[in-house]
Amino acid sequence: MKKKQLAKLKQQFRPSYETARQQLFTAIERKTADKFDLPTTVYINPKNHEELLIELLKETPKEQKIAVPLDENFKIVVKRIQRLEAGLLDRFSDNLVDEIAAYWLPTNTQVSATPASAPVTETAEVKEESTPTETAAPTKEVEKSAESTADDSDEAMTFSAFAEKIAAFPKFSAKQSSGETIVIEASPKEDRVLATISETESDTFTIETALERKYKVKLEVIPLIEAYAHTAISKR
Repeated sequence: MKKKQLAKLKQQFRPSYETARQQLFTAIERKTADKFDLPTTVYINPKNHEELLIELLKETPKEQKIAVPLDENFKIVVKRIQRLEAGLLDRFSDNLVDEIAAYWLPTNTQVSATPASAPVTETAEVKEESTPTETAAPTKEVEKSAESTADDSDEAMTFSAFAEKIAAFPKFSAKQSSGETIVIEASPKEDRVLATISETESDTFTIETALERKYKVKLEVIPLIEAYAHTAISKR
């Protein structure tokens, strides 16, 4: 009983996606200032909501802003931060901050500004390009940091493993059809759909009201659905 109550409390206190994303932005701002004396502001590009802008708040001979695309890998990492995955916020923000510093600081400054316990072993030049908003295109390493972080601790769950775990609950089953997996509860009149998980896009699923009402099992079933939905399509 205590375990279920703890799981329920964690669910209630889990931050929203927007809050988790803002936590990441705040961490980047704090770390660029603390580690490299680079005061920054981090925000969504108002002209392109699929782009993150990191703006330096002091003079620089380079572009004042750099841009990071908010691709699917980036969004997956934010969702994992939202789920309070241990240490992920620090690891991911550290990776981004080091790459940001690699653009604005000379190489010798980066080495001296970084603590000896966490040296920057690799830097990549950020390529500049002329755009209407005068932003700099991010380094490929920055673009890939979300992807590499997302792959580091993925816990793949195949459909057969997921279906087996779901079947452990009385009258529950999982079936695949038309590009999606559905979780079903058998009933005398007709089967009831409890959840739908996309088989074409990871981290896309819907929890139906019928499952939300099942307080005794939803705290065990919903984490299974989330784990399966989080699994890359190619690993299912």
